[in-house]
Amino acid sequence: MARWRFVHAADLHLDSPFVGLAQVHPQLRDALVSATFDSLRRLVDLCLACRAEFLLLAGDLFDGPRLSLKAQVRLRQELARLSAAAVETFIVWGNHDYQGRSHLSLDWPEGVTVFPAGEVGSREVCREGIVLARIFGVSHGSAAEPENLARRFPAPDPGPFTIGLLHANLDKSAGYDDYAPCSLADLSRPGYDYWALGHIHAPAVRRLAQPAVVYAGNPQGRHINESGPRGCYLVEVDGHEAHPQFQEIAAISWQVREVEVSGFSHLPQVAARLSQEVEQARPEHAAQGLMLRLTLRGRGPVHRELRLPGHLAELLDEVREQGMSQHPWVWVESFTLNTAPDYDLEAIRRGSGLAATVLKILKDTCGLQELPPEIKGVLESLYLSPQGRRYLPDLASLDWRTYLQDTADEILTRLFPGEEE
Repeated sequence: MARWRFVHAADLHLDSPFVGLAQVHPQLRDALVSATFDSLRRLVDLCLACRAEFLLLAGDLFDGPRLSLKAQVRLRQELARLSAAAVETFIVWGNHDYQGRSHLSLDWPEGVTVFPAGEVGSREVCREGIVLARIFGVSHGSAAEPENLARRFPAPDPGPFTIGLLHANLDKSAGYDDYAPCSLADLSRPGYDYWALGHIHAPAVRRLAQPAVVYAGNPQGRHINESGPRGCYLVEVDGHEAHPQFQEIAAISWQVREVEVSGFSHLPQVAARLSQEVEQARPEHAAQGLMLRLTLRGRGPVHRELRLPGHLAELLDEVREQGMSQHPWVWVESFTLNTAPDYDLEAIRRGSGLAATVLKILKDTCGLQELPPEIKGVLESLYLSPQGRRYLPDLASLDWRTYLQDTADEILTRLFPGEEE
């Protein structure tokens, strides 16, 4: 049989609010509010342009606890476009849009299948009398599904390409609630060809074959901790082999970049360097633009100028004006200041005060293979809290040595605020 294609997406979170929207340029507010709907439209455009046989949506299409009428209407409109082109859609619900919510009464277009909670359902996709694929799926029945739903999936009959559609936490992914927890062994057991997963917002191919296990990620990042490429997977099927190819469809992207300012003496030098960074970051193909956070890092005389009242705000205004002068636009969401005076660190180490103790602890700790348990416990209590998971980066990806160095720099800055004078 000739090769064919399908599209796998998840975690649309339609009409969900953007974090920090009140601080954004008024001209961008409408673009941010409509971004999840724009990414949905681009998802459907991709299905049609690539002649996909069907679309898989692996949960959290809606954002809870509020289900907006606008989100329900827009979803139906876009799926109707697929229906008109004879492209089927298969849906399971996740923890945000679990079965029992009011949207389940929606009058779906022809060709849309929603797998309910409870028993695993199955559907066949047929073309010209041939079974192209068999899809198994099950929805969440509550907002906090504790059961390993993957263990409910039956072994398939031999024959067509087989897909499992599920919203689940694979191998206790850090930073995500452990709903419908499962392991790679659970997903390997039934003998499927492809697992279309939702719940984790970063796109990832967890396993390439036998079976392929893929998180589509969310198609639209909604805050700075959902930075980087966002989209879906276009999967080409050859026999029982799946070849997933990531497709970026986000209407607006988020990015964090570091800018080295060591050796700079005056703010105009910093402004010129930041202008270069904005132009380098400006996206070439984004539908709308880029939300950018810049981290200023380094040691030198300019540290004191950056700390003076009003200077950082003036710098931010200047860079924002430049970023908004072209399309695609770049909005500098904020600066993070990780600068420090140009201390004589060796002289401080030879001393006997608090600063010398800080540097000794830093050196001893950074020389270890792993983060000490007492420090790890403090970080976990912060990063894994509900607020921490929302606003802080994934703890698993934290460079703890850099984190400790930044902490030491902040302590030294407070101990010696005027060192370079």
